[in-house]
Amino acid sequence: MKRLTYILPAVLALSSCKGYLDVQPQGEVIPTTDEEFAAIMDNRIFDIEGGGDEYVIGNMDAIAKYEGYADNLDANIMIGNMVAYCGDNINIRQSEWRSIFQIVRDCNIVIENLDGRTSDIAKGTLAAAYAMKGICYYNLLRNWCDPWESGRQSSQTGLPLVDRFDIKDMPVRASLERSALYTETMLENALKQENTDAKYFFTEYVIKAYLAKLYFWCEDWNETIGTCNDIIDNCGLNLTPIGEYEDMIQAGNDRKGEVIVRSHINNASELDWYFSYVKGYIASRPASSSLIRLFGDEPEKDVRYRISFDNGRFNTKTPECRVRLSEIVLMLAEAYYHTGDTENALKWLNELRSNRIEGATYYTETTLPPVRTDNRIKEDATGKPLTPLLQAILDERQKELYMEGDRWFELKRNGRPEWWIINNGLKYTTRKYMYTAPVYKGDVDLNPDFIQNPGYGD
Repeated sequence: MKRLTYILPAVLALSSCKGYLDVQPQGEVIPTTDEEFAAIMDNRIFDIEGGGDEYVIGNMDAIAKYEGYADNLDANIMIGNMVAYCGDNINIRQSEWRSIFQIVRDCNIVIENLDGRTSDIAKGTLAAAYAMKGICYYNLLRNWCDPWESGRQSSQTGLPLVDRFDIKDMPVRASLERSALYTETMLENALKQENTDAKYFFTEYVIKAYLAKLYFWCEDWNETIGTCNDIIDNCGLNLTPIGEYEDMIQAGNDRKGEVIVRSHINNASELDWYFSYVKGYIASRPASSSLIRLFGDEPEKDVRYRISFDNGRFNTKTPECRVRLSEIVLMLAEAYYHTGDTENALKWLNELRSNRIEGATYYTETTLPPVRTDNRIKEDATGKPLTPLLQAILDERQKELYMEGDRWFELKRNGRPEWWIINNGLKYTTRKYMYTAPVYKGDVDLNPDFIQNPGYGD
């Protein structure tokens, strides 16, 4: 979108959580026309398109952070500037909490003032505001709440549900269940606007992709199946075949092939110089040997291996945040697995493999590789021991979404395994509680009823 610059002055800076907005309108701060409210979302969408947004769709900085925390790269070989231990970023994670609620604040301003207006501009802007808010809450759930535990979600700590632009509002954290329902409502409200105009970025299947990701994270397997099948059947995209895969993945600024949504689609972004630098330091740490072993004895037959690593195991894949049809297929396969539908789980697993591996072996229940004893993930999202079928699905996910910022959340979702690295002769351990980031300390200090996440107290 074309960037507009005349709406919100610096007075809207967020200095403490309070109501996650922190200013009352001063004079003519709040706009009045549909076009002026659209400019608020325009600025946020411009950040996504240019790659500056780290908190909605994400950008290379987000990938560097999550890939650095996780185990796709060999953190014991300390080359380059990538963070290798999540404990090093505790203070940064607190500031990220505040930054996401700045986006929520902007969305609330738009929603409060445009809800009920019927112009095409109003409906497109509302779709963007509801979608962006819903995606922010989805990202907050993944980062600042413990993983979903079926049967306990009503007692697990969730998020503050911020509905209004009100400095006096000081919401405490709702339950995880209520937070998930709130997130779903935001995304459903986005769909109700029926936006088809790509300039507002969040069209039907972009929103549905994040609904599918939300259902998957919250272990609502039936809703995951229904939403993923809807996307596969109706979005107009197909799994990208082997011959076109490299062109899709390595595309500098284009949404090619099976990509449903991605950031950094502006090929004149003022940040391009910076992203060239980020690519360099991401490529300065080799892939872990455990990841390389997933490609088997003939790794060159897998297109993902060929485009992702050089001879020294250093990264050659373009690191971009995107949602692709392959992720939808992998979520669908796992959701079928958790409902006991092995036939469909295998069907979709094999469908992905046939579009990634030359002469791929067709897996059956009897030909699946046995569970490896050295797996970092040893239990699934429901707490059950890993099985050959789920191991195969998770292996394909790790290979497929390598360098797309996914692995950290897969570790969190599947048991939160603990492990350690050695750096400068010292041992650093990723503890179970560290998968959940600390909320901003100022919020906890301001309101005694506001709950800090376990492990980060005094």
